Amino acid sequence: MKKTLLTLLSIGLLTGLAFPLTAQNNEQEDPTAPAKGERSKKHADKPEPPNPWTKPNTPPPIEPGNATKVSCPDPLTNHTSSTLKLDNTKESFSIYIPVGFDPKETYGVVVFIPGPNDRGTCPGQWFTVLNDRKLICISPYGAGNKEMLGRRYALALTSAELAKKYFKIDPKRIYVAGYSGGARVAGMLALNYPEVFKGTIQSCGADFYKPVPRVAVTDEEVAKGADYGGCQAGHPEEAKANVRFVFITGPGDFRNHFIKDIYNGGYKPSGFKALLIDVPDMRHNICNTESFGKAIDFIETGKLPE
Repeated sequence: MKKTLLTLLSIGLLTGLAFPLTAQNNEQEDPTAPAKGERSKKHADKPEPPNPWTKPNTPPPIEPGNATKVSCPDPLTNHTSSTLKLDNTKESFSIYIPVGFDPKETYGVVVFIPGPNDRGTCPGQWFTVLNDRKLICISPYGAGNKEMLGRRYALALTSAELAKKYFKIDPKRIYVAGYSGGARVAGMLALNYPEVFKGTIQSCGADFYKPVPRVAVTDEEVAKGADYGGCQAGHPEEAKANVRFVFITGPGDFRNHFIKDIYNGGYKPSGFKALLIDVPDMRHNICNTESFGKAIDFIETGKLPE
């Protein structure tokens, strides 16, 4: 009898509101990563700089080539179908503007959802690709694994809205990326808001809305992560037609087998425009420059890497 990786989880996840994708119950920490106490000490002695974005109805005063933490002084309109309404003026975002930025030109945007780390961050290893492809990166603070799924959705949608309000953005080049639990949220966002997000870059995290055959995942892995891999998809057919999904993993990623089964048994046979990038030396971390570049190439051209 063929084993199946069950993907319909708790009622909290299915509602999209009450179920937190936390490091404790869904996303383990990378066992090779520094301890939480060690990470927090790095930031403990650094005072928070003041918010540079204080003038209403103006773009954020950010120097191109630098990721800067800001809070928007203007209230933004919440997405009409978002289940959680945010006061965005009380939220913070890390924004990276590419080198050579010209406000008269049109850009794309990558919304990055963090994983175990709650701090918004635009991955530094992606900057050269962002510069070359004319892509702005926005990452919300307070959107890590400990947060409720509804809040993470709302912060991602607000990030996209912020980009459209203050920059000249091509609506066909709004993408969502994430790491670990953030990668899972990125995929869910595309399945539920395909009118907003046209591509995903998912480092070490994936879900599908139907059961998939269990081929690579071992019995031991199921015992450790039996509730992994399922989500609600509000608009799967629209996502299938309009979104390109990229999954990036490697043999050192403890979710590698799950992601492979979800891709090979879910997205690929169901006709989604999807790509799996299996990086030989990758562990459970954010993808490198080369993999990110291949992901953007596939999303923007539809061509598979050679």
